[in-house]
Amino acid sequence: MALGLRQQLEPVLFATRGFSTWRDPFSLEKLRRRFSDYLAGLDLGRKRDLLLSSEELSGHMAGRTGLPSYAAVPEIAEVLEQCIIERFGPQTELCFFFSLRDAGPWLQSAWAEHVKSSRMELDFETFSAANPMAADFAPVIEATRAAVQSPVKTARLEELAEAEFGPATPLLDLIGLPEARRAKLKPPRHMNQRRDPEVLEALLELNRSDLDKEALKQAKEALLGR
Repeated sequence: MALGLRQQLEPVLFATRGFSTWRDPFSLEKLRRRFSDYLAGLDLGRKRDLLLSSEELSGHMAGRTGLPSYAAVPEIAEVLEQCIIERFGPQTELCFFFSLRDAGPWLQSAWAEHVKSSRMELDFETFSAANPMAADFAPVIEATRAAVQSPVKTARLEELAEAEFGPATPLLDLIGLPEARRAKLKPPRHMNQRRDPEVLEALLELNRSDLDKEALKQAKEALLGR
């Protein structure tokens, strides 16, 4: 099994983020070329499968300015599928998998991430009201199933909370990892914990300040203890 994670996929993810923003033919062609280049550099042999995993394969996180939803996902998935079939042949078994989350917790998490990593100035209530489609995943999944030939599977994070390997459990199932090998894996630690409300409020105030970009970055790093 070969793994393609965020570090190896960065040029591709730059293109998925770009297309989710611009939604134009040029950005889509850039994605096609960069993903084709990535696949061309792989040497899987005859027996190794390939697992690609990154949230940003779906583009930018919804809720950014000018990005109200994940509506770009079906077109992104269609291009990824076409590139994989062109590289490995029409007999290739391909599956798309999406981890989903209930709307309320997802909006809370997305807002916190935007406050931390961008200059989001909206409080949570205003952010939620301004982005009613951001956590409406069902139409996106339905449109993706219509856009690609391959299976599209989903699992909800709430249902995976007690799974042995957390959100990675369905992926291990999909790749058919034998029990003997699973037994050698260490269960993951919970890494993505929500920031304290006081910290988020302080970050929000920094975003609303008149600090320039570099000064804001330094102030946030100091607040977060980096």
